[in-house]
Amino acid sequence: MIKATLYVSRSKKGSVVLDIESDIAKKRPLSDSVFREDEKIKSLQPGEYEVEIELEENSKKIIALSLDGYIIKIPENKPVQKYQSETGKKESKTANIPEEAYAPYNFISLDDKVISYYKETLPPKNSFSGLTGRINLSIETKTPLYIRRTLTEEEVEELTQIEKEENNKDKMREFNMNIYQSFSPASGKFKIPGSSLRGMVRNLYEIATYSKMSYLDDHKLYFRSFADKAITLRTYYAERVFENPNQWNSPLKVKAGFLKKEGKDYKITEAIKYYRVKEEDVLKAKLVPYSMATYNNVKKRWEKNKDYDDFYKKHPFKHIWFRESPPSASDQEPVPLVEEVKEYDSASKDDDKEGYLVFSGWMPSKSRGKKKHWLIGAPTSITHTIDETVVDDYCNDQNRSSINLIDFLNQNKKEYKDGIPCFFLYEDGKVTAFGNTALFRISYKNSIGDLRPDSHKSDILDMAEALFGKVGTKSQDTINGRIFFDDAIAKEAIAFEKPIYPKIFANPKPTSFQLYLKQPQKVTFNDMRHYDSPDAKLRGYKQYWHKKEGKFEEDSPEFDDKTDTQHTLIAPIKPGAKFEGSIRFENLSEEELGALLFVLQLPDECCHKIGMGKPLGLGSIRLETTLKLLNPEKRYRNLNESGYTEAKDTANYLNAYKELLKKHSILKTENPWDITRFQELRKMLDFEKQPSIEKTIYMTLESKLFQNRAVLPNPLEVK
Repeated sequence: MIKATLYVSRSKKGSVVLDIESDIAKKRPLSDSVFREDEKIKSLQPGEYEVEIELEENSKKIIALSLDGYIIKIPENKPVQKYQSETGKKESKTANIPEEAYAPYNFISLDDKVISYYKETLPPKNSFSGLTGRINLSIETKTPLYIRRTLTEEEVEELTQIEKEENNKDKMREFNMNIYQSFSPASGKFKIPGSSLRGMVRNLYEIATYSKMSYLDDHKLYFRSFADKAITLRTYYAERVFENPNQWNSPLKVKAGFLKKEGKDYKITEAIKYYRVKEEDVLKAKLVPYSMATYNNVKKRWEKNKDYDDFYKKHPFKHIWFRESPPSASDQEPVPLVEEVKEYDSASKDDDKEGYLVFSGWMPSKSRGKKKHWLIGAPTSITHTIDETVVDDYCNDQNRSSINLIDFLNQNKKEYKDGIPCFFLYEDGKVTAFGNTALFRISYKNSIGDLRPDSHKSDILDMAEALFGKVGTKSQDTINGRIFFDDAIAKEAIAFEKPIYPKIFANPKPTSFQLYLKQPQKVTFNDMRHYDSPDAKLRGYKQYWHKKEGKFEEDSPEFDDKTDTQHTLIAPIKPGAKFEGSIRFENLSEEELGALLFVLQLPDECCHKIGMGKPLGLGSIRLETTLKLLNPEKRYRNLNESGYTEAKDTANYLNAYKELLKKHSILKTENPWDITRFQELRKMLDFEKQPSIEKTIYMTLESKLFQNRAVLPNPLEVK
């Protein structure tokens, strides 16, 4: 979405004349009848208006315009009267179809089926009723490997203290230089922690045994959309925020109020009403010392006023008196306009009302840019308690660029004893989202975990929980694990000659539903699934592609290691390093041991992935295993005997695993790798035959693929 200025004027005959100017195009006529004949546009007085426009990627024609949240869009089958090239005409048939995305990761399909494990069949404690032994691991690094060591207690305290300090960039950089470049050491040798091996194996074991998706960052995501490429999302946002999404001057469903904390609870007290006020009236009343923008005479454009930016972040609210404008001045606006405002400590008149100005960031355009502030009236007696999960989800929103209301409230309790101004959505009898301006980022109603199949949300015990253990809410529900991972110690390992700075990429987050959610086979922008779509489903288990020749070291000409504070200095182990470790297990069934061997003994062309930097190609390792089983009777009868015997033939355990899959109607052949989800896994673990590097890197912002909601294909479709 691009900021622009819409110039409205009238012809001699009284017809609407429109011109548009943006950061990427000079002033030009906007002659399409869809815009000129829109009732909202026709009602505008001559002047300049801040808008947002959407361009078709190839032809650069304007296909949508957003004015104060009201969207005007050219229908898909309507030709544009002007500025449409022949190329644009040819490609208009596919304008509603998203392009194909690419990424260093993909997903192994999430199946509805979960193989249950009956708790009653778990072996008794301190018994030898099943298979006990160990699997010795020989590990070779195929690409550079880096696993950051854990911090000592003293280092954690030091880091915590640095994070509390202001202007801490230099100290943070020095801390990173001294700590994070260190690979995990073990008595002077490099090591791969057992915890890292455990996480790698657990993930694959869940896939192989059709267990529940357990490790999931389950929270609700936030979004804001006026002119998103996904029509389903922008329609949904409008339905949540506007009383009548199809009416240009529709009132907002959003309420205003005051956020406060009482004990452990956060609450919002509703305000009587909220308004808009022009910046010129606020400046005239000297309620803010700076205008939002300043004019750059050299670049001939308006720019953010840094003084204002610093001011509003420290003082986002202002207690004032105000007087409502006559209806004729604001009856065409969805939010009433206020023209008279003044300091709260000044003398008030009978018709003056108490309120709070809400300051927020400036929005740029070729013209003056954003020109209005929000104003919230006095509180009422209506108060709502906010559910703890709503507060947690708000705090977890990583994409918010505005101030964090929870942090600001907690830091300024004394100044705002009655709460801080805010806006919120009240749906189904409860507060579902809140923000600091009326058109704020709202949360989906579904959390990430809600989109798992119902079988993955149940309390049934699965094979992964039965083997790796489970912490229950009650002690009787806790299950002790029967598998243990030792650290793998380096036998041959050489670090890079000097620490390096790995590249940093804009990693798309789960908010990118076109990447993280299943999409229809022939998806269009009209039916793209988002997190609240009725049939929305998670794609599955995230895995990273191998990269033999991955370029992982930062080589940007703008990068300066002497001043940079964003990159983390690391010291990876070179390819060819050798490690040895072991996995110990107790009382396993033949099916369990077979499934464990299946995820450890991959096909010859495949490698595992472990450690940090997987998107850059780091962490590819090859495993060789040796199975040794314990004979407890032999061990305890002769103290000189270890009791361990190497199992030369493991086919019977793998066959038991196959029979398990057949029993649950999952496997139809003799080869588990014939199963579709395992074919996906095999392709992603294939180290010898990888997709082209262009298909396994992060999309750049310049490509516009991320902005245009390009859809990630299935792993088997990536060439």
